[in-house]
Amino acid sequence: MRQVFILFLILNLNLWAQEYDGYIVDFHDDISWQEVRDISSKLDLKIQAIAGFENTEKLGLIPSLKSGLKKIVDYLANHPRIESIEPNYILRLPEMDLVVMEDNEKFPNPNPKDYNDPFYVNQWHMAQIGVAQAHKMNRGQGAIVAVLDTGVAYEDNGRFKRARDLNQTKFISPYNFLNNTTDAFDDHGHGTHVAGTIAQSTNNGLGVIGVAPEAVIMPLKVLGANGGGDIAGIARAIKYAADNGAHVINLSLGGPMPTKVLQKALQYARSRGVLPVCAAGNSGASVGYPAAFPECMAVSAVQYDQTITFYSSRGPQVDIAAPGGNIRVDQNGDGFPDGVLQNTIYPEAVHKDDYMLFMGTSMAAPHVAGVAALLVSAGVRSPDSLEAILKKSSKPKDDPKLYGAGLLDAKKALEMSKKYVPDTRWYIAGAALLLSGTVPIFWSSLGYWMGFFLFGTGLLSILGIVITLESVPAILLQPIGQWDLSLLSLEAGLAPLRSILPVIFLLGLFWHLKQFRGFMCGASVGMLAFLLGEGMISSTGLMWFPLEGWQSFWYFAHALILLCMIKVLFSTKDLEP
Repeated sequence: MRQVFILFLILNLNLWAQEYDGYIVDFHDDISWQEVRDISSKLDLKIQAIAGFENTEKLGLIPSLKSGLKKIVDYLANHPRIESIEPNYILRLPEMDLVVMEDNEKFPNPNPKDYNDPFYVNQWHMAQIGVAQAHKMNRGQGAIVAVLDTGVAYEDNGRFKRARDLNQTKFISPYNFLNNTTDAFDDHGHGTHVAGTIAQSTNNGLGVIGVAPEAVIMPLKVLGANGGGDIAGIARAIKYAADNGAHVINLSLGGPMPTKVLQKALQYARSRGVLPVCAAGNSGASVGYPAAFPECMAVSAVQYDQTITFYSSRGPQVDIAAPGGNIRVDQNGDGFPDGVLQNTIYPEAVHKDDYMLFMGTSMAAPHVAGVAALLVSAGVRSPDSLEAILKKSSKPKDDPKLYGAGLLDAKKALEMSKKYVPDTRWYIAGAALLLSGTVPIFWSSLGYWMGFFLFGTGLLSILGIVITLESVPAILLQPIGQWDLSLLSLEAGLAPLRSILPVIFLLGLFWHLKQFRGFMCGASVGMLAFLLGEGMISSTGLMWFPLEGWQSFWYFAHALILLCMIKVLFSTKDLEP
């Protein structure tokens, strides 16, 4: 069968804010909705509450009016109970030219030592950032990345079909902010391409690979088939992602105008432990928004030879560079333009998909979001730490206005992450030791420390500080309570494993054997440290947990019970082994 290779010629992926649909009003946070209704009544108009912000930022939307709008806006801009009023900009993608190339002979054979995905050899951009080496350490288990875009071809539903190379990719909590429905089907192609770079199914014998193939994608549709979407919807989606467990948000969109509403939404996400990653823009000039906001990581684009592309936006706001591609050249000589290759849909036939080359900072940003997902899976949770590691591990380049801190390096980022992760574990572990007040006789027992490390920080976590992660099986660097994510590739943890039950099971099996008392004591204190740590950072959701958002209560409650058990069972010298 002849292969079909599709080239999308995208010379500019900025979403130029040339239109607006009404105005967004930012009221003081302490205003009541009755006061808002009074203001609306006085002006003889309806101010609609923006869903998701009713009880926090108190944002309202004034629909487009045919007359009297300037007078209303001027009145509201000077109202003492209103912080700001700004246009609800429509962000729109430009038209795309489509070129189809058919060729069955030019695809090289895959390299079986790395992946069995046949077009991986055409993904020069994955090799450029060291994805194959990074995958020997981590593939993104447990990380959730929200993709705010045109949607994703994530399931079969009527005329929409799941993209073939997303057949093993996991999805969670889709939402359509254009229609307010619980689906996020792609009717454009841009969002599916972006999602593929982050978490394309890998080693499935099809097509191409993704940066973090075992991460979970949260598809959030904020742009329509015509490439348009408003600021209010994007702000709602950012908040939705932060409230529904996302660790990273990918925003491969932007425009020239800053908006307070978007910045407030991004500040909220960052405060909830979420890292926003944004395309810097394709203007070839200044960085667009939201990338230029300090809450975001602004990503510029390089081509095959690691030089900045002609279209990439530039300026002091650029944080890091990543592969964005340039389909005007074939620098690697593989017979195809040097675009970023992923599987996505045809915009005019959403039930069909193929492998397509895109270029733009829209393609660069998901490389960074994917590596951030790898770091989340490795145990890094703070957005400040994620950003610091991504920057410090990058390959230095000459001009920070073009490259920011440098060129993204997935392998080095994961190696650096181990210097961040153990710090939190050790502080928490020390606190657990002090709380437990165990008898010093156990502290001299090798079994005690084996149990403590296995359940608390990872059996070989000490070695992980001084040697590369690649040299140690990843599961041995994780406490036993996290093995559910590693062994089963779950997007949420198993509550029974993350509780007092493993310790009770252990005590039930070995309590009668005095020679195992030291190990059991260490395991109990280690599990106490693990539960305290998870309760403090709430890093992983709990599968089937009935009280969403109450995971920390679960962890702390079990930690308290376990502390009492330790005091009762291991605080007497009568138990000396």
